[in-house]
Amino acid sequence: MASPDESGLRVRGPGTYFDRLVVALNALGSVWVFCIMILVVADVAARYLLNRPITGVPLVITMSLIAIAFLQLPDALRNGRVTRNEALLIPLLESKPRAGLAVEALFHLMGVFLMALLAVYVAPMFQKAWETESFLGSRGDFTLPEWPFKFLIVLGAVVTGLQYLVMCWRDLRKLLALVR
Repeated sequence: MASPDESGLRVRGPGTYFDRLVVALNALGSVWVFCIMILVVADVAARYLLNRPITGVPLVITMSLIAIAFLQLPDALRNGRVTRNEALLIPLLESKPRAGLAVEALFHLMGVFLMALLAVYVAPMFQKAWETESFLGSRGDFTLPEWPFKFLIVLGAVVTGLQYLVMCWRDLRKLLALVR
């Protein structure tokens, strides 16, 4: 069901499949953060009570931080929690809405380009990790397969790029509505 946004245009609500995907990725990232917190507490308890750390915790946390960031990036962007220069943009949107929307659309289009560049750069790394079944860590101590982390980077970059594209499209629709 569509509802009007600030400009009076009819836009799709949060029930779209893409929005659900963005929310699901964010939720997965949040659950992962909770699991990491439990793992850290268990590691600290094991170190203190048993004088023996849980093997692989630093590697799991390091790789998890990267994966969680890419899982939650599309939702952060969608909800306006990605850093941008609002000191210039908001006054421009208020004083010259057409110029402000054009700048915002350009910003979002550059985001599409950068996320596409990142996905294209990391995709071969994912493919190589998948085909060679490469692992991270020390053999005989603790290892993790590398491909899931590379996959999540590619997935996060693609979904974030699509979110940038959706936002660019909305900016252009608002701009066209002002021009008419």
